[in-house]
Amino acid sequence: MSASSLPRFTARQLALLAALLSPLSLCVPAFGQGCMATRVTPPILGGREDGLGLQKGQWEFSTTYRFYEAERHFYDDNEEVVPANAPRVVRNVLDFTVTYALSDRTTISAGLPFQTGRFDRRPIPPYGASVDKAKGIGDLAVVLRRWMFDPATQHKYNLRLGAGLKLPTGRYDLETWRRYNTAPRGAPANYVEGYGPADVAIQPGDGGVGILLAAEGFYMVGEKTSVYGELTYLLNPRGTNGTNNQWSGPGPYVPNTDTTVPDYFVGRAGFTFIDPLGWRRGSGLLGLRIEGQPVHDIFGSDDGFRRPGYSLSVEPGVAYSFSKVNLFLSVPLTIYRQRWLSVDEKNAGRVNAVSAAFADYNIIAGMSYRW
Repeated sequence: MSASSLPRFTARQLALLAALLSPLSLCVPAFGQGCMATRVTPPILGGREDGLGLQKGQWEFSTTYRFYEAERHFYDDNEEVVPANAPRVVRNVLDFTVTYALSDRTTISAGLPFQTGRFDRRPIPPYGASVDKAKGIGDLAVVLRRWMFDPATQHKYNLRLGAGLKLPTGRYDLETWRRYNTAPRGAPANYVEGYGPADVAIQPGDGGVGILLAAEGFYMVGEKTSVYGELTYLLNPRGTNGTNNQWSGPGPYVPNTDTTVPDYFVGRAGFTFIDPLGWRRGSGLLGLRIEGQPVHDIFGSDDGFRRPGYSLSVEPGVAYSFSKVNLFLSVPLTIYRQRWLSVDEKNAGRVNAVSAAFADYNIIAGMSYRW
């Protein structure tokens, strides 16, 4: 196919395509999926920085909100359990990102999240425990991205690669008051009170300097339909951060009580639609989303306390563009969960992984403004 026969788009259509391809391409290191925190996110949906729409010298400010509540526990191969220590995790994350276009193809972004979290143990029989609480700024992410083909002439497909740093600006050792049961399972409750680090699932940061790697691309399969794919990976070379998140209760369930600083990953693939069903200035997305943390890091130690695993979701979303503003909403719906056995759980002789709470859905919404 010659260049002249490729689909041609108006500036508004290109902006909408950019909105679908790269709304949250900063990889904010603050989001999570229940007990098993995943501190990166690739593009989600909406009008975010992108070489297709952002021209050299332009700026863009974006704010994104994410909410989830995780109370159902799973272990190993998507098997649901209701363990005696089944807490509920609630998290709210608000991210602020500024992007500058170095050229029509290259952008640099800096984003900082703020989060609040609750690790609620009150549903645990005999219902006398308390709630971990933690809030604060998360880890700063700075990412450079570049389209491999010139968006001005290449409309049918493109690939964008990115790299950056995640800096440990967020606390990973915030402390909380806790009332907890020290009695072993099956014995009469013995409640005591103490003050120590909140659960790792709600800590704003992880304590590591990370390397962010990202790739995203699209291929037009029609005048207003494209196939997209994205992958973001955070390498965390630091082994453990020296924090003991298992300081309460009858005792830790892994030999190494130090909390690990794990790698994280997020991947997405699916279809985007411009002006679906005649909805002018609107766009839609439907795809799959996977996010989690691996058992083994690419670099660094695998020791310490971690909850490795992943969740797989169906991700529908919509976006709306007008003037210099883009609005977006995405609701990933979880269809599969996997809680892997960690290295330290294996060292402890466990046959099955300790269960982790997974969210049934996430709500992700936000807006962007460019000038």
